[in-house]
Amino acid sequence: MDLRQMSYFVAMYEEASVTRAAERLNIVQPAVSVQLARLEESIGQKLFYRTPKGMVPTHAGDDAYRRFQPILREVEQARRALTIGGDTVKGHVSLGAVSSVANNALSETLRIFHGRYPEVTLRATGGYTTDLIEMLRTAQLDLVIVNTPSRGGRGFDTLPIINEDLALICDIAHPPLPATLHPREAAERDLVIPSQRHGLRLIIDAAFSAHDATLAPRFEFDELKTIEEFLPDSGFATILPPIAVHRALRTGRLRMHPIVPSVPRRLVCLSNTARPLSRAAELFVEELRERMIEVSSDLTKAIGATP
Repeated sequence: MDLRQMSYFVAMYEEASVTRAAERLNIVQPAVSVQLARLEESIGQKLFYRTPKGMVPTHAGDDAYRRFQPILREVEQARRALTIGGDTVKGHVSLGAVSSVANNALSETLRIFHGRYPEVTLRATGGYTTDLIEMLRTAQLDLVIVNTPSRGGRGFDTLPIINEDLALICDIAHPPLPATLHPREAAERDLVIPSQRHGLRLIIDAAFSAHDATLAPRFEFDELKTIEEFLPDSGFATILPPIAVHRALRTGRLRMHPIVPSVPRRLVCLSNTARPLSRAAELFVEELRERMIEVSSDLTKAIGATP
């Protein structure tokens, strides 16, 4: 066996499909099948059952995955360490982020990061959680900052970024509301919230459903900036993580009302287990994490826990 066969096997194991494995590896399907057959021949065991629903690993396949994955990780880490050389942090980082990050903390983090590591180039892409995870899976991105997915899938490393409770947010001139609202009370407001394609909406729907609160939004906008600009003088409210509109909250253009029981949103960084993050990428993730925690803390101090 060789490293190529191992990498093809790991892709097949994680994707459970010859087609998706070939797409991920950017090769033709027969090449994947040939290398897998050679690997099975060399170890004398079947690694997958071929079923109508895809490739299902055998016990030997599960064992091979546990053994091959650390080897491929170490090889990739060694390659990157030898490529970088010296103490200067260099390289390119391709990242994706959901709009609640891309609209705010991301731009500030990019400025700070560039000042500290000027020889690192970055490409940032905004999008929905499911779309970004697919781009990560197919190696279009090195890492993604997303809401905790319901199904991340095999082959992803997860690093927590920040936990934040969603709140009902409205214009400063909105009619008076209780300091805190139960999900059922929040659901009764005239709401503008993201559509069900948006990761935040899935979190909202699940939490409100658990409290027998039925959401019937009057408007659905997926761009959080559009929601923020719509709220003034509209009489509407929204349900968002406060950090997504932290500037408007700090300047007093908008106000927030915590929802109790809380509706938590967990933001995480996902990376591909088979492609360890470079030093530059690790430093960027840490910078973003620190910045988001700082912004959240400053916001709480500025407006209080129950404005």
